[in-house]
Amino acid sequence: MSTAEKELNVLEYYLDEVENDHYRSLKNEQFEELEEDDDAVEAAEVKFENRRDESQHSKKVRTTLMAAFLRNGPLERVTNWEFKRLFPLRTLDIDSADVLIGNQTDGAILLIIILPLRQTPDTGVSKAAEMMQGIRDNNSTLSDDIGLDFHNDRIQTAVAIEPERSSDTATAIEDYEDSLHSPERFYVWQVAGPQGEKIKVYTDFPDNSGADRNHEGQLGNELSKGAEIIDSPHVLPDFFYDTHHSLLLEHTIPKMASNRVDTDIPNTHFSKQELLDYYRDTLHGPDSAHKASQLSGRVIRLWKYLDLLAEVSSGDDQIEDGSTVYRFKSRKRNPDSIYDDLSEEYEDQSITFLLEVDAMEDVIEQYQDDSGVQADLGEFLG
Repeated sequence: MSTAEKELNVLEYYLDEVENDHYRSLKNEQFEELEEDDDAVEAAEVKFENRRDESQHSKKVRTTLMAAFLRNGPLERVTNWEFKRLFPLRTLDIDSADVLIGNQTDGAILLIIILPLRQTPDTGVSKAAEMMQGIRDNNSTLSDDIGLDFHNDRIQTAVAIEPERSSDTATAIEDYEDSLHSPERFYVWQVAGPQGEKIKVYTDFPDNSGADRNHEGQLGNELSKGAEIIDSPHVLPDFFYDTHHSLLLEHTIPKMASNRVDTDIPNTHFSKQELLDYYRDTLHGPDSAHKASQLSGRVIRLWKYLDLLAEVSSGDDQIEDGSTVYRFKSRKRNPDSIYDDLSEEYEDQSITFLLEVDAMEDVIEQYQDDSGVQADLGEFLG
C-alpha cells in the first residue's frame, strides 16, 4: 500500500464502524498512553523517516532509469533499448517491477526492480522470481499493454541497488539459482550518486562472475563501463503514486499557488479538480487518471485530518470549476512561505497521527471482540 493509505483505511473503519462515546474514550486513553511511551514514539518516528527515505530513493532510481532509456536518452540512443512502461504489471494484479524497457528489434524486454532500502536481497530476489512467473502467465496481455511482441525466452530482469549492497545481492541471486533446476536469470544494476547519476552492471559474483553476469550486445558494453546519466531531454515526474505525503506537500503547495498568478484568489486556495489535474498530468504508468483520483482523495483526507486544509464555502468560492474548493490553513502569501509555515510541524503532526492510528487499531480489536465481529480489519483493508 502507498504511504498513509493503510492508516487512512484504519481511520475510515474506526469512524464508520466503531466510534461512539465508549470507544472514543478507550481510544483517547490508549492514545495518551502511547504518547507517553518512548518506545512507541520512537517506532512512529522511525516509520515516518523510513517511509520518506524509501520514497526519495525510489524516485531517484526511477527517474534515473527513465532519463537513461526514454527516447533520445543516453542509453536509448546507443543500445536500442527504450523505456516502455512504469509499473508495467500494475493492471495484471501482480507485484510489479518499477520500470520496463524493451528492444523492438530483438523482441525482448527487461524488467527493472528497485530493491527497497530495508528489504533483504533474499526477499527481493524471491519476490522477483514470483513476479516472473506471473509475467509468463500473462505474456500476451503484457505484450498488448506495452505494444511490443516479446518472447518468453527474451525476458530479462535486473535488480537495481545501491553499490554497497552489490555483494549481498549477488550472493542472494546465486543462492536462489542453486536452489532450482531452471532458475530465472537476474542481473544486478548499481545506481550510484545522490541523484542517481550513474548506472553500472555488477558482475563480480562470488561463485560465477564475469561475462555471464552481463547483458549481451551494446547494452552490456555500456553498462560494464558505467553510464553517466546527467540530464534528460524529457521532463521527468516530480513524484509517483506511492510518493510519501510529506514530499507531495512540498510539490503541491507551489503548484496550486501557481494557478493563482494574475488573479485575486489567495495563493492558499485550490480546487479538487485542479489537484486532480496536476496529479494526473504528473503520474506515469497505466491507469494514471484513476490513480490520480485515488491520490488526490487520499491526501485531501489526510491533510484535512492533520488540520492543514479546510473547505472553502460555496459563497467564498472564486475558482468556480464545479468541484470542492479548499484552502491551506496558513496566513502566508508567498508559496515558499506557505510551505515553510505548514511543513514546520508536519513531521510531528504525522508522527502523532501514526500513534493515534495505533490506538484506533487496538480499539478496533476490542470492538470486534465485544461485538463478535467475524471479519477482521485486514479484510477491510484489502
